[in-house]
Formats: sequence, structure tokens, C-alpha cells
Amino acid sequence: MRASGNYPTGRPRRAALPRMARAAGLLLVLALAATASADKVTLKSGETFSGTIVSEDADKVTIKTMSGTMNIPRNAIKSVDKAGAVTPAPGPGPATPAAPAAPPQIVVVPVDAAGAPKALADAKSAVVAGEWVKAGGLLEGLMALDDKSISFDDRLAVSGALITCYLQIKDAQGAAKALTRRAALATDQNDRRRLMAAAEALRSLGSVEVGGKVLSRYDEVVETAMTWKAGQCLADAKDHAARATRLNEPAQLDKAAKTALAKLGEADVYVPGYSAGQKKEVAGVLVQNILKGARAAAEYCGKERPELTRTRFASAASRAYAKVWNDRAIPYLKNRQDAESALKNVKPFTDKYETPDLYTANQAEVTKLLSQFDDFQYYPAGTSLYPPGYYYYYAPTTTERVKIMLVQY
Repeated sequence: MRASGNYPTGRPRRAALPRMARAAGLLLVLALAATASADKVTLKSGETFSGTIVSEDADKVTIKTMSGTMNIPRNAIKSVDKAGAVTPAPGPGPATPAAPAAPPQIVVVPVDAAGAPKALADAKSAVVAGEWVKAGGLLEGLMALDDKSISFDDRLAVSGALITCYLQIKDAQGAAKALTRRAALATDQNDRRRLMAAAEALRSLGSVEVGGKVLSRYDEVVETAMTWKAGQCLADAKDHAARATRLNEPAQLDKAAKTALAKLGEADVYVPGYSAGQKKEVAGVLVQNILKGARAAAEYCGKERPELTRTRFASAASRAYAKVWNDRAIPYLKNRQDAESALKNVKPFTDKYETPDLYTANQAEVTKLLSQFDDFQYYPAGTSLYPPGYYYYYAPTTTERVKIMLVQY
């Protein structure tokens, strides 16, 4: 047979087709493999783009596809699939952590009078086993019984164990409530106050950690809270002493001291003998209160006296000017006198309250301030008024000091 055109004849022509098929098949396999291993970006809208991711940053992903290179905004991306590993697109912020497990909570187990003995026995067993929630629920049920259904001694024991249960599960507010109920059982007033103080400590701190110690038993919370409460009494006493006023009056100073020390004395209910060791500290706050006021008065007088001196001449011009000057001089004279009187009270006060060391420690400052206030009675050295009330002039050689007094008109 004759061959037509340029095609060869015979078997070689038939062999060409399988070779072409094999080549096409290989290309198809390679294409499918490339497609299967391609990166893929899925948008939030559902569209997908396959190709090779050539770059990424915080704002966009750049992918090269068959149709070209595309920059896809991060905020439009749902996920990025790189060679089979799916990486969720960054969201607006870190994933919300799983909510912590709810803390254990004691739930009241109803107990009737007939079941009280068994409930009490079960509660004891649960306490021994460390099953605090179970024990607490039974104890709460027992506490709810009337006085006919449970003896006073049993109720007292139940209340103490219940406090321990709340402490063990770190429920400060529950323990505070249980302490308050135990306080209602107290027949002694000071016992009641101590229990109420323990409840106050837990309630105020909102934690079963008091003074750096984690409390886990009833006896621990009462013991530790007493030191806390004594400290509160000291803080109240010092606060009262720091805010006391009119300490230039001996009677008022004595009243402030008695009130502050009475507040401190309440600490002895919680820590016997505590007030004796802190008395000096409270008295010291009163002394510092006096010194603080005196320093402020000295600063005020130091700034005000030059103005009073400068405007003294104008005060003689008329009754109106005299009144204006007097209105300025009155607070000056009062501040000076009150501060001086308060400073003079320091030594008698420290002697009366048996804290002489306080005066010794502050004597130098008291003496210095008294000297300043003595000087503030007068116009600056060298100031002379002649005739009095009409004019002044500065005479450096003048040795006689002129007192600052109100203008008479």
C-alpha cells in the first residue's frame, strides 16, 4: 500500500499513537498532581482560588493562579490551605479561652427532725473524707432546723464545721455568713465581737487569704482575723488622730487623744494587750498633725506678711481701705496664734500621755517653729510706723520691732 503524504508506512505509524497517549497521560497525571498539591485560599463568601502562594503579610495573601497573580485581603479570607494543612485566617483577635470551671458550691440538703441524727453522722463522715461540698450541704440543712430538733451543743459544732467546709472550697462569702450565724449563738459579748470581726475580715478581703495565709479551718480564721481586726482598730485610731482639728485648744487636743485611744483600745478585744504597744504610735500621729499644721501656717505667714507690710500705708487712707487691710490681717493673726498655741501644747500632751520620747524626738522642730511664729508677730525687721496707723517707712537701723495689729478706724 502506498503511503499518503509524509506519514511513514508500516508498523512505525501505528506505534506513534501509544507514545502520544502515554505523553498526554503523563501530562494529565502531572497536571492533576499539581492541582492536588496546589495552595488554596477560601474566601468568606465561599469562592476559592488555587495556585501557589508567593507571599503573605498581615494585610493580604498573594497567590499565583492559572489566570494570574491575585492579592487577596486578609479580612476577606476564611481559610488558607497549604499543601493539605488548613490554617484558619487570622480573626480580629485571639480566640476566646474556654470558660473556667465553676467553683464548687454548697447546696442546702433539706433535713427534717427525724433525719437529723443520720444527717449529722453523714456530715461527720463527709468531713473526715474531705467531701466538703457534701458535708456543707448536710450541715446547712442541720443549721436550718429549729432549736427543738437539734441541741445547742450540736448546733455549735455544726456551725464550726460548716465554716471549715466553706474555707476548704475557698468560698469567703459563704464562710463569712456562717461565721455571722455562729456569732448569733455566742452568749459572751466579746466572743460575738470576735466572730463578727472574723466575718468582716473575709467579707472585706473577699478571699480566704488573710495576712498572706490561706485559711482552711475554723480555728485558723478566728485566730488570723483577730490580728487583722486589731490592725483595723489601729488604722481607725490613727486616721482619727490625723484628721483631728483645733489642736491649739488643750481641751480639744485631749478629746481627740481620748477618742483615738478608745478606738485603739477596741483592739484588745481581738488581741489582748495590743493597745499598750501601739499607744505611742497613735499619740505620735497627733503630734505630727500639730507639726503639719504649724508648717503650713508658717508657710502661709511667710508669704502673707510681706503683703500686709506693703499695703499697710494704704490702710490709713480711708475706712474702706482699713477694712480691706483688716480683712486680710485677721486670718494671718489667727493662723499665727493657733499654730503657736498648738506647738506649746506638745510637751504637756506628751507628758500627760506618758510618751515623753515623742517630745524629745520633735523638740528641735517645735523650737524652730515657735521661734518663727514669735517673729511673725511683728513686721519685718527695720519696718517702722510713725505716727502709728498713718504711714510706715523702712529704717534698717531701727531695732525696735513693730507688732502687726488691726487698724483702728
